[in-house]
Amino acid sequence: MQLHQLLALPIYRNARIVAGGSGLNGSQVLSVNIMDAPDIIHYLKPHELLLTTAYAMKDHPESLLALVTNMAEVGCAGIAIKTKRFLEEVPESVVQRADELGFPIIELSLDYSIGELANHSLSHILEKRTDELHYALTTHKQLSQMIMKGQSIPEIIEALASLIGAPVLLLNTELEQVEGCPGPAGDPGPVDWLPAIQSALADLGPPDAFAELQLPPSASPNSETGVRLLPIYTFQLEGYLAAISEWAGRDQALTRHAMEQAANVIGLELVKRQAVQERSRRYKNEFFSDFVDGLITSEQELMHRSRYYDLLHHPVYVCAVAKRDPSRGNTQTSEPLVPADAQISDRDRNYQLLKNAFAELELPFVLFTKNDTFCCLLAIPALNSEAQAGDQPLIPQLKQMIQRLQEETSVPVSVGVGNPVSKLTDIPLSYKEAVKALAHGYETGKQRFVQPYREKDLTNLLRLLPREEMREYYEQTFKELLQLEDKERGELMKTLHMFYETHCQLAETAKRLYVHRNTVIYRLDKCQRLTGRELRDAVESLRFRTAFAMESLLT
Repeated sequence: MQLHQLLALPIYRNARIVAGGSGLNGSQVLSVNIMDAPDIIHYLKPHELLLTTAYAMKDHPESLLALVTNMAEVGCAGIAIKTKRFLEEVPESVVQRADELGFPIIELSLDYSIGELANHSLSHILEKRTDELHYALTTHKQLSQMIMKGQSIPEIIEALASLIGAPVLLLNTELEQVEGCPGPAGDPGPVDWLPAIQSALADLGPPDAFAELQLPPSASPNSETGVRLLPIYTFQLEGYLAAISEWAGRDQALTRHAMEQAANVIGLELVKRQAVQERSRRYKNEFFSDFVDGLITSEQELMHRSRYYDLLHHPVYVCAVAKRDPSRGNTQTSEPLVPADAQISDRDRNYQLLKNAFAELELPFVLFTKNDTFCCLLAIPALNSEAQAGDQPLIPQLKQMIQRLQEETSVPVSVGVGNPVSKLTDIPLSYKEAVKALAHGYETGKQRFVQPYREKDLTNLLRLLPREEMREYYEQTFKELLQLEDKERGELMKTLHMFYETHCQLAETAKRLYVHRNTVIYRLDKCQRLTGRELRDAVESLRFRTAFAMESLLT
């Protein structure tokens, strides 16, 4: 309770404030203590009111000055001195210091003993705390029964607004309104206060505990209007309860208790919702994970389960695999470990961000998680029969999507896209292609990319070989041809390469090189002598073609 409320009791009717009156209204009293030793300061706690006769200081007024200073530093509620017994009056130096610190000094009358004052004060404080606890329990029971009866969060907000007699808002972590309820008749609606709350928190930032904020003058015509804000937690911060009113003269403790009980009940309801969503999501993840892994072999089961996710009777399906980009220069093993609940929270946030982003494509889709990736099955309009992943109009849409994610949420995401398939049963093939496309994008050092799947040609396969083995193969193929002078070697290599490009046709080779047919024959004969290989042999022809494909990789 506040100190001015305690001094309003009949037992303090003849008490007088002699100093520190400016701190009277803001001074909270949790308990009362009696001074019986000079070193009492070592035993005082914040928000304690000290009752004393100042007997230990009657001959040392400077000690009282030190005590008042130390009590203000500790955060005590004030000091009440029974004068006219051992201390005739409070010294002027002490009064000046108390006024400077805003620390209340009360002069007690001789009507009651220190013991009577302490007992009566503590009884009143305990009685008030008992009433507060009873109020909190009653409020919690009332709100909990609402949830047990199936009533929703908006109805809890409405009940809270009725209990505290003030408009109440439920805000998300971005300080955007989720629910709201006006207070008693005549109060302005909560929507009108939302910009004012956001403005009041713009510089301070959202609180992590119960807080009372004053609205800026531009937002409220009444300077007494304030916001009481309370965070709502589950395993993470979910949002805030905000109550707006003129709080002067109202019991802050009861309002806080009501808001705390409402926050607890809303938190439990959110946990229940999250559990239901998590169970549904787990079933979905398990089904589609088995599906893309090829573990569901029954087409009847596949059709039956897919009906719930609107995946039937679409002309074309595409699988896209998305992943949050790792930090540059970090590997999975070098990243610091984070708590499991933080990992879950981060995964859920990313899931929701991607779900909202895919929804903006305005295409039927199902999003599920598999390992550390987010997989999306999209139903798209019919395409040309020869279209591949990179030819889809979906690719530019996905690029715009990851660009928006980066700009709006600072979450870097990359996407691998498989080739379109026309049958539901072929989706696992598109999934495997999307996984390979995503891995290929990361192998080339990209970030925030959309990588369509392309079938690997010979060059892609050769990239998998060690460089030294490719060089050895290349040198053994051309042998002494590589020892010639640059000009002659270049002519012979160019002629040999064109010979295979034209499928071993001498006339066509000569035509493309703008040389005589006999020149081509001469050069090819020389290549055959220097390499020791029969140029028209099928095996040797494959070897030469492979070596030429390696040339661009080696240089």
